[in-house]
Amino acid sequence: ACDEDEKPSFFKSKAFLGIVTIFSVLMLAFPYYSEIFYPDNKKDIVVVSQSDIQTIKFDVEGMTCAGCEESVKHAVNQLDGILDVIPSYENKNTEVKFDNTKTSKEDIEKAINSTGYKVVHK
Repeated sequence: ACDEDEKPSFFKSKAFLGIVTIFSVLMLAFPYYSEIFYPDNKKDIVVVSQSDIQTIKFDVEGMTCAGCEESVKHAVNQLDGILDVIPSYENKNTEVKFDNTKTSKEDIEKAINSTGYKVVHK
């Protein structure tokens, strides 16, 4: 009376379970390898005067992983005059070293805010 020869559907198979498991592991690990999707946008900077170099630390709200850091770093590095960007999701801030004759604090803040994370003023 029981049909044991009937093959289970694909969604009830071990192959489907394996595919879903691998996909889940890849998505959970995404913050650790997400930087490969951001191109290296380092550029040569010519500094005319050392007195024009300024370093500012921005408090940034919303960063939760290394992928968030790369997003902020990529957006800020697209501005002219940026020498170094050090984002930290653990410290919830981004330190930017830049030439103040080529870009401004407001431009950097706009670049950070354009990523979806928000610069917080204390």
